[in-house]
Amino acid sequence: MISPDLRRRSAAKREIVTLSFGGSPLVGTRHVPAEIPLGPAKVGILFVNFGYVPRDGHGGLAAHLCDAVAKRGMVAYRFDLPGLGESPGPLPAHTLEFFDLVTSGGFTQITAQLVRALCEQDGLDGLVLGGLCGGAVTAIFAADVAPERVAGLLLLEPEMYLTEPKKPEAPPPPNARLRELVHKRLPSAEAYAFVNRALSTELPFRPMFQKVAAKLPLGKIFNYWGWMRFLTNEGQHGGWIPLPRKALLELILGQSSLPGVTNVKLATAWQTIVRRKSPVLVVTAKGKLHEAFFDHINAVVLKGVDTSSVRHVRLSNTNHIFTTGGAIDAVIAEVLPYIEARIASSQK
Repeated sequence: MISPDLRRRSAAKREIVTLSFGGSPLVGTRHVPAEIPLGPAKVGILFVNFGYVPRDGHGGLAAHLCDAVAKRGMVAYRFDLPGLGESPGPLPAHTLEFFDLVTSGGFTQITAQLVRALCEQDGLDGLVLGGLCGGAVTAIFAADVAPERVAGLLLLEPEMYLTEPKKPEAPPPPNARLRELVHKRLPSAEAYAFVNRALSTELPFRPMFQKVAAKLPLGKIFNYWGWMRFLTNEGQHGGWIPLPRKALLELILGQSSLPGVTNVKLATAWQTIVRRKSPVLVVTAKGKLHEAFFDHINAVVLKGVDTSSVRHVRLSNTNHIFTTGGAIDAVIAEVLPYIEARIASSQK
């Protein structure tokens, strides 16, 4: 729930905006500053859809953020991409196919066009691009291809991995003792790698690992994503786990290489953006799945890279979509100083 103080500060004027690209309209909301305490800003902020959620965002997070940002003196936009919310357009029939579209950069070019059009329309030098989960993915891809108009990134729970891809045909099992069982259950290639590492690694918690695994349904013992959710407290049994989560996560992810499910195209774009020293604010739910992948992938792709332009905030006691634990207020409180810094920088 938004605090009364944030409600008072969020009294900005809203307008519906429709832009057309190649005959396909995109519908959005423009938040106009009600007052300009810091002077006119030369940059704005644009949020794209949080996954497949309409532009208001989960729990109204995007709308509340844009109101608060506009009150600080920066014009803010929330736009529905094609097929989402009020913007017409084709979409895949299945959810996983939609996320395949997002993680492959399917909304990159239309978002880059939108950034350019909004800058020209309001006479802005650039826009801060933002979004949650799939929206953060699109923001990274668009910033990579249109850096001249991107003044920064606001990444909420960025998804740096390929979302639970369809299981590939499994290779022969690496351990003879599990050959028959594993073959029948047809686990993913990632699961094979995990099981092989677990059986070949002599660690103090190995007996406990074996006891826990024995209690789980057989289909879940060799499920990569099941273990990832379990260890990041997002699975059905995640609340009870007397195991060292960090050590097991490192075992599953691999200690010095990219996880097999890494979105390499996205990770490469992210590395390029960080090397450019673009100002970035990242907000994640502490200890959850997206943060685990983000940290591990960064340890590999950003090794030796100057990351001083990136600020990473970790929010405790909340979920992936920031709708629990007062996270909406917390996100807004973290974003506003970042926005004020972008305004001040644009006025120099």
